[in-house]
Amino acid sequence: MSPAKTLVLAVDQGTTNTKAILVDPAGQVVGRASVGLSVTYPQPSWVEQDAAAIWQSVQKCIDDVLAAMPTGSSAQPVALGISNQRESVVLWERNTGEPLAPCVIWQCQRGVQLVDELKQQGAADDVHARTGLALDPMFSASKMSWLLDNTPGARQRTEQGELCLGTVDSWLLFKLTGGQVHACDMTNASRTLLFNLHTLDWDEELLRLFRIRGRCSLRFDLPPANSAVRSLAVVSQPASRSPA
Repeated sequence: MSPAKTLVLAVDQGTTNTKAILVDPAGQVVGRASVGLSVTYPQPSWVEQDAAAIWQSVQKCIDDVLAAMPTGSSAQPVALGISNQRESVVLWERNTGEPLAPCVIWQCQRGVQLVDELKQQGAADDVHARTGLALDPMFSASKMSWLLDNTPGARQRTEQGELCLGTVDSWLLFKLTGGQVHACDMTNASRTLLFNLHTLDWDEELLRLFRIRGRCSLRFDLPPANSAVRSLAVVSQPASRSPA
């Protein structure tokens, strides 16, 4: 395909909205779209979103931005980049792609009890040394553990390999590839409290500390440590035709 006919599609999945833009080889924006999202507060200090609504907002943004291209244009997106809200967590079924709980977003403090217990055990310094982060419920690990503890059957089903657990980029990548890829990039991994900055890999001790075991963990799909920017997957379907 001629470079003049290639476009890059970028998706920015944020807390309050999802945006998409199309960029041409000269760096000019040739299309844009935005879809708003709601946030719910089921009780004080708890913050969550509908995981399915997040995916649907991405679908609609992509559909809208492609539909806005000039009639008769032969230019086509050849790459898709994702930027996303960090620390937020989704738990879903591997076979159906259906979320089993709301997306527990970065602002949520429902993991504070586990974090306080770990602080009392003296874990804070070791966690910081491994991850570069403070032991805080804002980060993903305590949210992941909470979801596994409070979603019926989740602990057992993860041991059987039936569930996926991950950050928002991993949720979107799974959906965009029709369930073929369960992975996240290093920048998202580094905000989970589970990623060791020295080994550039998931940290087995931290996974044990936060009680995140079983094949739901993203550690087997982590991109190679030497790739700051790389292709994670091939998106073979238009967003509107991917599994709902």
